[in-house]
Formats: sequence, C-alpha cells, structure tokens
Amino acid sequence: MFSVLRKVSSMSDTQMEQHRLSDRMYERTLHQILLVLRRIKCLTYCAVLITLTTLILYLVREHIADCRELNNQPKHQLSLNKPSNVELGKAGFDATVEALPVLPASRERRGDRCEKRSIIFTKTHKTGSSTITNILLRYGETAGLDQLLYSYPSSTEYRSLADFKLMEGRLVGDIFSQHAMYNDDFLTAHIRGNPIRFTILRSPVSQFISAYSFFNKTKHYPANTFEESIKEFLRTHSEYLTKTWFCKNCQNLVNSNAIDMGFKMEGYVKSLKREDYLSDFISAADKKWDLVLITEHFDLSLVLLKRRLCLQTEDILYLKSLERIKRDTVEEPYTLARIGEIQHIDQALYDHFNATFWREVGSEEGIMEELAEFQQLNKAVQSFCVQGSKRGYHGTYENVLAPRARDNFQCLAMNTRCLPFAQHLEARDDKAVTEEQRQELRDQDTDPDSLSYDQLISLPKDSHLLELVYRSRLKN
Repeated sequence: MFSVLRKVSSMSDTQMEQHRLSDRMYERTLHQILLVLRRIKCLTYCAVLITLTTLILYLVREHIADCRELNNQPKHQLSLNKPSNVELGKAGFDATVEALPVLPASRERRGDRCEKRSIIFTKTHKTGSSTITNILLRYGETAGLDQLLYSYPSSTEYRSLADFKLMEGRLVGDIFSQHAMYNDDFLTAHIRGNPIRFTILRSPVSQFISAYSFFNKTKHYPANTFEESIKEFLRTHSEYLTKTWFCKNCQNLVNSNAIDMGFKMEGYVKSLKREDYLSDFISAADKKWDLVLITEHFDLSLVLLKRRLCLQTEDILYLKSLERIKRDTVEEPYTLARIGEIQHIDQALYDHFNATFWREVGSEEGIMEELAEFQQLNKAVQSFCVQGSKRGYHGTYENVLAPRARDNFQCLAMNTRCLPFAQHLEARDDKAVTEEQRQELRDQDTDPDSLSYDQLISLPKDSHLLELVYRSRLKN
C-alpha cells in the first residue's frame, strides 16, 4: 500500500491531467454506447409493431375476401365444421364426417368438356368389381343410357357370351358391366360407338384367399383350420400349370382375373414357350384395355375412372357394405408363397398393370387433392344414407338404411346388390317378360333397404344426393 501511495504522490501534474482526460473520454464513450443501444431497442420495438400491424391488416383483408367468396356460393355448398357421428353397428365403419369440401366446377367433368363414350367393363372376381358394376348401373339410369343385359331372370354367371342369352328387344347397348368371359368380337358388335374398355385387378394372393372363403371351398377340402384347407387344396393341385390346365373346384378362384380377361389356360400349358405366351397376352391386353384399376387403391381408381369417363362426383359415390363377419386369414409365409406360385398368371398381369396404373395417376394434375375431397364426401354420404347394419348375404354385414334414405333412388340403388339390381332392369326392359312375372318380382321385394321394382319405375333418378347431404348438415 505504501508503495502505491508513493507512486501516486510521485506523479506530476501533467500526468494527473492526462488521467482525468482519459476518464472523461471513457465516460463519454460509454454514454454514446448506451444511447446507441437505446436507439436500437427503440427501432426493434418499432419493427415488431410494424410487423404486427401488417399481419393484422393482411388477415383482415383475407377474411373479407373469404366472406365475399362464401356469399357468392350456393347455400348448400357451404363448408360446415360441426361433425356428425353415426354408429353403424357391427360393420365397424368410421362415419365421422369432417367439414365438407366445396367441389370446384372444373372437376365436374360431365358435359361438353370431354368426349362421352360407351363403356365395356370387364367384371373380375373378388376385386370390388360389383361396386363398379353398381356405379355403372346407376350411371346408366341417371344418364339415360341402355344397359346390355341378359334375358330375365339372369343368374350370377355366364361363362360365354351369345345372342340368345341377351334380353329380347335390345341386342345393342351403351354399357356392358356383367360377369362374362371376355369376348371382344361379341362386345364390339353389341356396344354402340367407340367404347372405352376397362377392368380392375387385385393382388392375386389376397384375391385367392378372399375367393376361397367367399365361395366356401373349404367344403371340398375339409381341415381343422382355414389355412390347413388351403394347404390341402395346394397339395391336390400341385401339377396345375405344369402338367395340366384342368383344375377341379378352381372356377372363379385360381388365375380367375386372367381368365375373365380371356386368357386360355390350355394354350398356355400346351405352349413350348409359356413365358412368351404369357408375355404376348399381357402386351395384347395392354393395347386392348384403355384403363386397368387396382383394388388396393380403390378410391383413387374411382377418381381416375371419373376423369376418364367424364363423370360427376355423385356418379362414383358408393356405400361400404358386404363386409365379412368372419375374416379368414393365412399366416404362414410358405403357404402365402405357394398361393403366389399357383396364381402365377394373375401375378404377372397384376404386376404389369399396377405399374401402368401409377403412370396414369402420375399424369393427372391435382388428383390427390380430388381424392381427399371425394373420400370426405363419400363418408358424409355413408352417414346420410346408413343408420346401422344387419347380417346378410354370404356371411357378410349389410347396411340398414336411414328412414330418409328409403325413398331416395341413389341411396337405395347404392345399397342394392348387382344381381337383383340387374334383374329389376331386365324385368322393366325385356320385352319377353310378362306382367305376371313382374308381379312375382314385386311380391319378392320385401327388403326395405334395397331398391324395389316399383321404386325403380317411380323414383326420380337424379335425386341430387350431395345437395341433400349439404342441406342435412345445415339443419344440424
């Protein structure tokens, strides 16, 4: 301490003055820095305030624009946010309805914006094809088109096409969508104009399991479990496609999609170059069918079909129904692999057209947005038309319609299986049908959840179902 005091006392007046000047400069610099910081803080506050003001003005402007847009829309198209829940019983469908989308007019294709063509649908087994046939039967009614139908009363299957099987008074039509072994010459001669040809395929392993269960093949190959029954079937037909084309109890089961499209198993097995035979068939099919849909992407397939056929959204609506009460499954990888082997023809066909399907989808602008809108609307329609479920056809759940749906053509028609729907059309249009036969059909119409003959005749076909769904939401 003494040394410091001696050092300070020894400093000259000049040095002391320099120290005082240095202290004042330091204080002045510090003061300037504080002023700058205050200004920066003030500028920051100003910037935040300006940003918030700009954002508020933007939101107000957008809100005004939205209000103007809503005021210009028809009232039944307003998007509502209040959800409506319907419990559909044991069928297990989730019918929670979210805000309904407003469909742009540009997505409703019916009219002059695209070419309307006649239709040939190749109906395949256990692929969801019955839903598409239902769509085409309804579309024919609302658009005033003639269905090419079998004579009354048709059965579930006709393996080959012939003139004598068609109903009297109509040998030419606009739409064909019934089960048949594909015959291009016959259909070209009996469908007007330049028809669009399309079909639908399903992953062959899951298609086989579904068909094996639906057609109750276990009765021919009894075993302790469903999977053991399939194993017994596979052991019994181990030489199929290698030494023989004959397959007892294989109808509508093994490679049935290829057979539906006209593939000849006998020609394949007898061919010395089987893979070339198969490849040639797939190449010819690729040229013949304008569109092949995929069951695993069913809703997307319908939106693509809507665009190709120039349909409206209401034309492709459908009701989920006929869900299996008991789902039979196969778990062992070896069994699944063996099913894939016996389904070799269908697998090659599916692999090819699954690839073409995604190329088609990739070329469609905005199709995924349209898919989301369609799924929302279809769920709302399910909620509007259906109030519950009941045990029904072939061990499945069937829909119980809501009271308001039982006098609506679209709800009733969507809920009617293809065979009775077609039989009602045949009874109306087949000139060979007598009044006594029609009365017998009326007497059989006891299901209130299915379209009756009298309802087919009397109900207006264009029931504006989506408009009713929107109005129902407005009331709620």
